Amino acid sequence: MVQLHATFSFSNSPKFSGSSPKRPRFSPTSSGLSPKRHRFGVAYLRANLLGTNLTFNCKANGGELDPLPHLQTLGTFPREELAAKVVLVRFDSALLLHEHVEQHRFQSDAVLTIKYLCQSGARVVLASDWSVKTNPKLCVAQSVADFLSSLVDYKVAPVSNLASKVEGFEKGDIVLLENLSEFRGEVANCSKFAQVLSSGVDIFVNDYFSRSHKMLASTCGVARFCYGNLAGFHFEKSLSQLRRAAETDTKPYVAIIGGGNLSDKAAALHSLASICDGHPSFELQKVTWIGPVKFRMSNCTKGASILAQMLNQLSQSNCSVTVVGSMACEAMVKESNSVSHLTMIENASVVWEFLKGRKLPGVMALDRAYPFDIDWIAAYSDPAQPLVVDIGSGNGMFLFGMAKIRKDLNFLGLEMNKKLVQPCLDSVHQSGIRNGYFIATNATSTFRSIISSYPGKLVLVSIQCPNPDFSEPEHRWSMLQRSLVEAISDLLTANGKVFLQSDIETVSVRMKEQFHKYGKGKLTVLHEQSYVVTNGGWLKENPFGVRSDWERHVLDRGAPMYRLMLRKSNSSERSDCS
Repeated sequence: MVQLHATFSFSNSPKFSGSSPKRPRFSPTSSGLSPKRHRFGVAYLRANLLGTNLTFNCKANGGELDPLPHLQTLGTFPREELAAKVVLVRFDSALLLHEHVEQHRFQSDAVLTIKYLCQSGARVVLASDWSVKTNPKLCVAQSVADFLSSLVDYKVAPVSNLASKVEGFEKGDIVLLENLSEFRGEVANCSKFAQVLSSGVDIFVNDYFSRSHKMLASTCGVARFCYGNLAGFHFEKSLSQLRRAAETDTKPYVAIIGGGNLSDKAAALHSLASICDGHPSFELQKVTWIGPVKFRMSNCTKGASILAQMLNQLSQSNCSVTVVGSMACEAMVKESNSVSHLTMIENASVVWEFLKGRKLPGVMALDRAYPFDIDWIAAYSDPAQPLVVDIGSGNGMFLFGMAKIRKDLNFLGLEMNKKLVQPCLDSVHQSGIRNGYFIATNATSTFRSIISSYPGKLVLVSIQCPNPDFSEPEHRWSMLQRSLVEAISDLLTANGKVFLQSDIETVSVRMKEQFHKYGKGKLTVLHEQSYVVTNGGWLKENPFGVRSDWERHVLDRGAPMYRLMLRKSNSSERSDCS
């Protein structure tokens, strides 16, 4: 029995002229394939796989795709934090509103997202676009709301205005917003439209994976205005399937491509070719089938059926089959009694965009969660020492200076820019520093998960000179969001400190306001006799005597810094951050 770790997929619909399909406008040499290997691939297809056009067989040692990010998901988000929160869910109308939705294999995950939020005490707001093509019976918002009510077992109430979310909760358990297809701002990812769409919303949950390659206001724009952005259960499952299909070191790997317009997919095909590896003498380990969609000729339909039968048989042995494309998935479902052992990705466009090496906007808009456990013993010589965290550590000058003079403390830098983090880690290794470490991450969503695993106490958090967005002043504070402030307030030890500073006064004021608003009454402005305070209430000097690179730059040109120190009060003390 041939062993196959298979990933098969079909591409977009081929366009036929006359009685025979057009030859794909794609040169095997442009993808790195030798003529010999190209001849083998075509022969293999013609002999065994009717209705397909091209096979790639080449070494898996070529270029690598950018890894898919690990997202903060609904399942990993603290459930108790959902209670009483207004949660906006962007759902896929093709999944939930289809006339035969009960037959759709992904429908249960999409429904589970909504039910889970309701059962957690969240106030759920649903948003999507729909048309009569999705379900002829659903022409108006009320009919859509009634259909969803029967699906999720909660009363869904439509609202006639995007900003009228609160009024909707007076009529039902869940609020349904207007049809997004009626707004130009949706497809344009208009910032003002996204702001209205997310008004009054605390947390955004994206469950619309099939359009994650598009930049929409309801999937990308709203993420800028919500303090928490999560992947829903359907989105998470779909992303996991894409990750399994793309991130593999299994060899040999054969990709089989069917369909037309291959010249438009040259970059994606080249990417596939770079990771493929196949030969007649090898036992097949992995195969990718991409297509078919909307076949118009009976022989091609038959070929798809035969290929589906072959894959079904192989998948029931030592095989792993991935199918991409709605029609390809449909073909596999028809030929298989059970598809639970298959990896199936219905939207081929998402896969093609990823294989082209492009970022998926709908994925990148979600908060990233740190995916690995930190080996604190490897990071520090004594992981039990008190911890100091610098958020937005940049080139690490502040932490390196502090680590040299305070051997009794451990220092951790959290920085989004990976290009800055790697030199810092190299310096740590070269200098032999055993109380300093750096992580490339988005602290807004990962601070809690990282720091909560640290075995010692968190005694100080510093946030220095976050980059302001001068083009959009209202977003200058976007780095310091509610989720981060709450995490700092919860994890900081009693009498622990928070050091804030910026060379822009409005930024420092905003940071102070955020800690006052979301610090849960635990943080007070620290007034010590050793601190010299300006007339504006700011610290005149850096209390640590160690300056960051940007702070040095600002002071060298004679400009002021706006500094503030907060302290976490004991539970018995009165907290006032004014």
